[in-house]
Amino acid sequence: MRLKGKTALVTGASAGIGAAIARRFAGEGCSLYLVGGRNKPALEETLAACRGAGVQAAGEPADFSDLKALGGIVGRALGFLKKFDILVNCAGTRSHKPVQEFTLEEIETLFRVNAMAAFLLSGLAARHMIERGGGQILNIGSTAGEAGVPFNSLYCATKGAMHLMAKAQAAELGPKGVRVNVLAPGTTLSEGTVARTERDPERTRRLMETVPLNRFATPEEIAACAAFMASEEASYMNGSVVLVDGGRLCL
Repeated sequence: MRLKGKTALVTGASAGIGAAIARRFAGEGCSLYLVGGRNKPALEETLAACRGAGVQAAGEPADFSDLKALGGIVGRALGFLKKFDILVNCAGTRSHKPVQEFTLEEIETLFRVNAMAAFLLSGLAARHMIERGGGQILNIGSTAGEAGVPFNSLYCATKGAMHLMAKAQAAELGPKGVRVNVLAPGTTLSEGTVARTERDPERTRRLMETVPLNRFATPEEIAACAAFMASEEASYMNGSVVLVDGGRLCL
């Protein structure tokens, strides 16, 4: 087990990639505090699966746009886990529309959830990790943080901010024993993506043609990479942005 005896706080853990990461970490022996969105039944399902793997797991739903609530979340996570070895920033949201149609409220919300929450949580976790002598912060970014996507300019901006934030934090925290990295998936078959592919099969076909492997990722494939990056097998990886996109950005 790669993560036996480790502890992790995972955000965005109700469904999709975050839930898959939680389940994979549990299977690797990691105790967990999971923070999901407002879908409490989905979060409870993920928690039950993690406990079924034989590890301690607790959690809570949260509104990640409420930045003042993050300190309390970290405090409750530490109260349950007693220590932090790993932070996974996976909470995120997106909006697909022309740039001229975004409102100030939408811009603020996406930056709060996708970038600012990750920044604040990383700082809170790093404070504890430095005191303990080290740790790992893994940010779940996106290929959209590395290349522009039409009608996704706001999402691209928030993920690009996360990627550069991680690189700067890696340079700052590395000497203190804290590794900071980004896992940047391409299109992944989370629940929301599956629903979108079913609504617009022609757009799905065009998108898949841009992927050399001619398919989309599963959440479990992204979780497998996350388990490696959070483990000691990746002990010299710091400030990296790892693309898991089927080769899409090679084109």
